[in-house]
Amino acid sequence: MAHKQTRQGITLVETIVVAAILTLMLGFAWQFYFGGRETMRHTVSQSQVQADTRVFLDQLELEMTSCYSFLEVNSEKKSFSFYSFTYAKMPLDEIYYDNAGNARSTGTDSDARIMVARYEYSWENGIVTKKRTPGWLYFLQQPMKFVEGDATVFTSNYGAMEKAVLRDISDFEVKAYSQVPDRDSETGTRIEPLTTEKSVDTAFIVLRLHTMKDEAPNRRDEELDIVTKFYSSTKLAEIANPGYFSSTDRDGKY
Repeated sequence: MAHKQTRQGITLVETIVVAAILTLMLGFAWQFYFGGRETMRHTVSQSQVQADTRVFLDQLELEMTSCYSFLEVNSEKKSFSFYSFTYAKMPLDEIYYDNAGNARSTGTDSDARIMVARYEYSWENGIVTKKRTPGWLYFLQQPMKFVEGDATVFTSNYGAMEKAVLRDISDFEVKAYSQVPDRDSETGTRIEPLTTEKSVDTAFIVLRLHTMKDEAPNRRDEELDIVTKFYSSTKLAEIANPGYFSSTDRDGKY
């Protein structure tokens, strides 16, 4: 009586099939793992780009709320600068009267001055640089004159500084606009673009930030494009109430 032979082990074909299945499974797992990790990396990196940009814009908005006048807005050089009020306490009598109690002149040669911080923003090679200089602004002179102040007079919040505030900026566009009352207009105002030479008449600027971070050919780029308006509240008040705005009115009527 013949004995039935039992097969032991696996054949070469079965080995190949199992290896192919395992390879496919490992490939999918590998792709799923690294795909998830890349998505997480991209999300974190994109969030960081947004956070850095938001911090920059919030700080600029804070400075703009006390903007007295724009100094220069240069679209070609991708830079702008302005004078901003400080929070230092300066009584009005120090603006209008000298140490001897004599009234200061309100003409174009006036020595009346206010405490300000001059802010300068510029873009070069993907980096936005901010520079702050505290000083005195002789606001009634034509043109206005700025003199750097003694650091001991100003608080640490307005000390002289210069640093990079944004990186990976592929484009930094800034344009200046004037705004004047116009009864014939539907909105009641007329808005016109300004040249660099007329920067002092700027009522607001339009700033475009295009962030582009290209880390590797096989990775998604971190990209952000924001367009924002920044107004000089002082200038807008002068426009709405010409000649009657405040004690630092450049018409010299006070």
